[in-house]
Amino acid sequence: MSGLTTREASRIEEGLHLEQTLVAKFGALASQVTDPECRRVLGDVQAMHRRHYDVLRRQVSDAVGFGSAAGTGVTQGPSTGGQSTSGRP
Repeated sequence: MSGLTTREASRIEEGLHLEQTLVAKFGALASQVTDPECRRVLGDVQAMHRRHYDVLRRQVSDAVGFGSAAGTGVTQGPSTGGQSTSGRP
């Protein structure tokens, strides 16, 4: 991976995985609560983690020099639609 050391790439991949997990968890929590304010807050936190994922993915894309996360084993980011309840987006 051009522009990143193996250790840096590994750390970014770890961050991508962690952010995907958090997106899924906060989405699942938001879908389970009945209080509208709580649901909004959880949705906001989910959106924040989705943005974190996008930043990390762009870091990889920029380092590789392509528009996707080629070479990282990441084929797509967390969905922007419904929430996953499987623990993985």
